[in-house]
Amino acid sequence: MSKKIEDIFNMSPAKEVIQQPVQEEEIGLDLAKLQETLDTADKIDQALPAVRDLDALDKDMDNYAEQAMKSFQDLMDLGQNVEDRNAAGIFDVASKMMTNAITAKTAKMDKKLKMIEMQMRKRKLDLEEKKVEMQIAKMNEKDDDDPIEGAAEVFDRSSMINDIIRKMKENDK
Repeated sequence: MSKKIEDIFNMSPAKEVIQQPVQEEEIGLDLAKLQETLDTADKIDQALPAVRDLDALDKDMDNYAEQAMKSFQDLMDLGQNVEDRNAAGIFDVASKMMTNAITAKTAKMDKKLKMIEMQMRKRKLDLEEKKVEMQIAKMNEKDDDDPIEGAAEVFDRSSMINDIIRKMKENDK
């Protein structure tokens, strides 16, 4: 925190937190077990058949909804043109048609949401797999000082500011 923020909110000064690098023992990851789990997941992905006719299901649901709405409108028109004692049954059937249309549209939306959720889960698994692969590569090449491609270094704000100030002082000299 900055001194100004501490003064404004009458806070006690924050202590500098020095982060030490994480030792391999502290990670607690069994890389062999993680790799085995990822291999199993890959085998499952290959064993599952590809999902087909998703677009056909969308078209079918749209057809059902359209037909139900058309029937609803026809029944509403009919119910308004008959005697009151007969209209109740017709309006009841019309409301069921509206419910069918709503159900068809809801089923289509649910399917799309599930597909998005599955894509997000797959993306998360892919990222975890890359992370494990990077850790394995890092352990295999720990003697080399070459950076791993695609790996990002993590900095905290304080260390970045200290580096900038140090470089500015070096440039001034």
